[in-house]
Amino acid sequence: MTRPSEIKPREGSVRGTTYDDYQEGRELGPVRFRITPDICEEYIGAVEADRSLYLVDGRQAAPPNVLLPYMTVPIYQTYPPNQGIVMAELDMRFRSPIWADETTEVVATGRVLRKFEKRSRRYVQWEATFARSEGPVLATLTNTFHIPE
Repeated sequence: MTRPSEIKPREGSVRGTTYDDYQEGRELGPVRFRITPDICEEYIGAVEADRSLYLVDGRQAAPPNVLLPYMTVPIYQTYPPNQGIVMAELDMRFRSPIWADETTEVVATGRVLRKFEKRSRRYVQWEATFARSEGPVLATLTNTFHIPE
């Protein structure tokens, strides 16, 4: 079982990354972690999920957003967060189920897409792919966040 806090730094725990430090095109990861049945159960309880909504051909899947606590793992491994980062936009596409009754080995990779300024604020946009270590893509995302001065 891998908890998000074990594989990504928390804001303020290390020197944060400034806007100028981000490099467009920089590859992120790979970062490997495991989502276990215990994590799935804990998540289902925490979000008070209706299990019946996550049955796939009679098999219990985890809510796909069980990946959200791991969302920033690829970028924070390369670029530790600066205090005060604000998420501006998220597009996450769930592609394949995470089964609630088995351990899923996940490999997260990504890439910094671009840096830009809008209304005198600095933003970084990046993408990530979360896939089974030996199998299909679980989810993809594109995320944009504001980096404070």
